[in-house]
Amino acid sequence: MVAVDADPSGELRLVFGQEDRDRHTLRRVLELGLTVAFECRSCRKISQMVVLDLVERYGMTTTLGELRSKAVCSRCGKRVADVLTRQPGVRGDRAWHPRPPGASR
Repeated sequence: MVAVDADPSGELRLVFGQEDRDRHTLRRVLELGLTVAFECRSCRKISQMVVLDLVERYGMTTTLGELRSKAVCSRCGKRVADVLTRQPGVRGDRAWHPRPPGASR
């Protein structure tokens, strides 16, 4: 489920749970205009992805959870990625969900 929440500055932003993010298809990501990035939980390398390239390679019905399980870090070679999404039109760290890149360091 996707909810809309107003933060203290009055900006509206989308709110996702982990299972919501994993269930989103690439079609839904495109509809929402989200940016997708993967962050390796082992070495913290961040890779921002072009959603249209992901659609071309995996198809519109592929979920973010499926992509997360396929992601391999180009630095350390491990398969332990977090999916981060960024909402357009929201500034700063509040645009990223569940957290901004590098926040868990």
